[in-house]
Amino acid sequence: MDAKCPNCEKRAKVDEEMTKVTCEFCGYEDTFDNYMKRMEERVGSIVSDYQDKIFDM
Repeated sequence: MDAKCPNCEKRAKVDEEMTKVTCEFCGYEDTFDNYMKRMEERVGSIVSDYQDKIFDM
């Protein structure tokens, strides 16, 4: 399965057991759980920035 690398934003790979995410482009490597936490934080930050922008108009 493919995933978006949180470092370089290129295509990373998730192993078949869904326990590890690796990126051959930048060398990113982490557990799947840590990867998901990092991506959730990133999405939360994007949403927060968007809300701040919209409500500060």
